[in-house]
Amino acid sequence: MRGLLSVGGPRRAWLAVACGTLLLAGLLSGGRPSVAGTHVRPSLSLSSPFALPGSSLRITLRGTPGAFVKIQASRQAAELPQGPAGTRVLRPGSELTLAAGTVPENGQFVTTLAVPDNARRGDVFHLQALTQQDGQTLWSRGLSYRVQAEPPSGQRKTVSLAVTPDGRRAFVADALSGVVTLVDAVNDQKLLDLPVTLPAGTVPHRPVRLAVDPEGRHVFVSNVVASTLTVLDAVSGAVVADIPVPRGGRGIGFDFRNGVRRIYQANETQDAVLVFAEAPLGTFTALGRIPLSSTGPGPLLVLPDGRLAVGTRTEDSIEFINPLAAAGHTTLAVTPIGGAPHELAWSGSDILIPTFVVLGQDRVPGFNRVLRMDPTSYQVTGYLLDNLGTDYTSIAVRPTTAGAQSLIAVNGAGTGTTLITDGSGLSLQANVRLTGGWPDATPRDVAIVNDPATGLPAKLYVLDYLRETLRPIALAGGSPYATGAEIPLAWSGQVRVPMSGQLSRAEDGEWLFRSVTTLGGSYDGPNPVTCNTCHMDGASDNSRAHVTGKPIQVPAAWGTLPTAPYFWDGHVPDIQHLVGGALHLHNHTDNPPAPKSMAPLISFLGSHQPPASIFLQADGSMTAEQLAGKAVFENRAQCNRCHAAPLFIPPSGSPRTLPDGVGTGLVPANVPSLRGLWATAPYLSEGQAKTLMDVFTLNPADVHGQATAGLSDTEKQQLVAYLKAL
Repeated sequence: MRGLLSVGGPRRAWLAVACGTLLLAGLLSGGRPSVAGTHVRPSLSLSSPFALPGSSLRITLRGTPGAFVKIQASRQAAELPQGPAGTRVLRPGSELTLAAGTVPENGQFVTTLAVPDNARRGDVFHLQALTQQDGQTLWSRGLSYRVQAEPPSGQRKTVSLAVTPDGRRAFVADALSGVVTLVDAVNDQKLLDLPVTLPAGTVPHRPVRLAVDPEGRHVFVSNVVASTLTVLDAVSGAVVADIPVPRGGRGIGFDFRNGVRRIYQANETQDAVLVFAEAPLGTFTALGRIPLSSTGPGPLLVLPDGRLAVGTRTEDSIEFINPLAAAGHTTLAVTPIGGAPHELAWSGSDILIPTFVVLGQDRVPGFNRVLRMDPTSYQVTGYLLDNLGTDYTSIAVRPTTAGAQSLIAVNGAGTGTTLITDGSGLSLQANVRLTGGWPDATPRDVAIVNDPATGLPAKLYVLDYLRETLRPIALAGGSPYATGAEIPLAWSGQVRVPMSGQLSRAEDGEWLFRSVTTLGGSYDGPNPVTCNTCHMDGASDNSRAHVTGKPIQVPAAWGTLPTAPYFWDGHVPDIQHLVGGALHLHNHTDNPPAPKSMAPLISFLGSHQPPASIFLQADGSMTAEQLAGKAVFENRAQCNRCHAAPLFIPPSGSPRTLPDGVGTGLVPANVPSLRGLWATAPYLSEGQAKTLMDVFTLNPADVHGQATAGLSDTEKQQLVAYLKAL
């Protein structure tokens, strides 16, 4: 086995592991350790959630003095209830014993793990202990841990939040490190970091999504770069299953009606919804996939009658699915909504969709709105919160129930606010400025936290992307709503404040990229847009910006610096003119943009590189089909005449702007880079091509059609596969 790890000296070796500090006794049990007679359930604590090659880690078990103890580890998780003994979370037959012995009189059994220098980075393992006394066995809760080259530091990119229905636990996903943080939602306290999934890096559009099942037993971790759907125990955070899936996982939904437990996951690489069943409890079985008519799925909502609504980014639409219909008849409707669907929520009577609705006039960008969609007619019937904040990225809804009125909370990510209204949306109850002053917050997700005693909404949790905190907002007493102290999630344990000297210049630039103040707005007098509105997460929202009467597809902002000149006709010579022009063009207020914004923004753009493709294999290598497509790209179609590696723009010495427009409808036309192409559909200057195959087939007379005219269908498929890998 690769990457052996010595435990307690040379007497035992095992696979390379990393360890997480887990103070489970008390904190995760919600009180005192459970006791069966005099035999106390054991708990584990480790010195770090990350194992560094060449370092040592310490395992401490707290248990009943005199009890026999065994500590085991495995790469395969399970959920096997053992009655009063607890739940076994390691797959039987896969575990290895790390240490065994007797708990000393002080109640602490301690051993050391020596991490070898050749430990394989990225490996995640699971750990559990058992103690035995007087014929009785008790299992500890499980831990997970990961091997990595160095301790985590810097930015985390906290992107997703989920809270259990009983209001006791909150979970936060960090896209940059692949860590899920467990929070005590009763006491507003961070408990531990769980390195249970892969780092998603800079992949755009909510790359890691969390969802708690309706029964509050499991948390599902959907990671767009991972080939597993990770399932956590909702109390302890222990991994209980890793369900194999294709890369590309996005939104999660549940249908637990009538004693059947179905789990749905939208998948971008498949343009499908994957279907799983939980039966028996803790066992997850793949039932198949439902193809979508649309492309680029993201958020997913299960309606009360079992139909699915899926937000699709490429077409800015909502696709409705009957998951029980016969193959070929599952799609019920596809409704364009005029903007990217960031989230989907059920109000109790209709679907709510926070989005930016794009309009077609010059320099009138559109409206920040929460759309109302009728689930029967599949049509937008109205909207709420019209331009009361900027960049509505997330929504939390509590429908009217016995003893509780409906509640809607929407984050204005660009204004640093949370908007609170009732279910009608007609009366704004509060526009909560989360920081109370400049620099404003960057709220990314929002969730309702119920009171464990009553089950009624007690507070909101607002997840801040750059400050890396959870901000509680107390709901008792109504408006004005009181905000509580932030819960730090950062590696430093402190709140990270943009524009204060605590962050790097590039991170300050990202705050400016996401803040309404950069374009002259404020939290209570918002500009309709930020840079991030149209370049979501530095990518594109697929909108068409009207310039001189012609719609132009909004490009991604990544990889900008080396691709000058800029703009659709190449008339902008350098990055300084690009940023300065954007600050003036998109300022829809009377406040001039601050010149001091330019240097951090340029630093951010310089550091913001195209994300690794989710269409590559998990190890980052190309498939055989993609390698064959590379040969087609370079030799048969000779695409590299205009898109030469490594930047995939015209080669050195060639003009970047082509005077004949190469069939794009633009004259002249600036040749775009192909890096990150997989995340920027639709394609061509006006977004005419829904897919990459459409680029070659829509217009046989343009340069793309001509270059591929002699290719077989197989070669075209290979070429598309290669382009998706860039």
